Amino acid sequence: MNNCESELTLLKLSIQRALLGEVTDRLISVTCGLKDRHIEIKAYLSGEPTEEDFERIGSVAGEVVADFPDGYTIAESCLSATNEKEEMLDFWALRKKTT
Repeated sequence: MNNCESELTLLKLSIQRALLGEVTDRLISVTCGLKDRHIEIKAYLSGEPTEEDFERIGSVAGEVVADFPDGYTIAESCLSATNEKEEMLDFWALRKKTT
C-alpha cells in the first residue's frame, strides 16, 4: 500500500469514527477528499444548514484532523442538498437513500 492509499484509508476510518453520534435526521450525505496534506469534508443537509449543523460538522472535522500528523489542514462545509447538487470528493462517508 503506498502512502496515498494509506492516508485515504486513515481518512475513511477517521471520518466514520468522528461521525458516530453526530448523524441527525437532517444529514443527507458526507463526502471527503484528501490532496497534498489537505482534507476536505462536505456535508449535505436537508434544508438550509443551521448553526448547530455547522458546529456538528466542525466537531467532526476537529476529530478527523486530530488523527493525522502535524502539517495536515482541513476545511469543512455544510451545504443544502435542496439547493446544491451533491458532489462526491474521493469517497462517500455517509449517503442516505433518497426517495
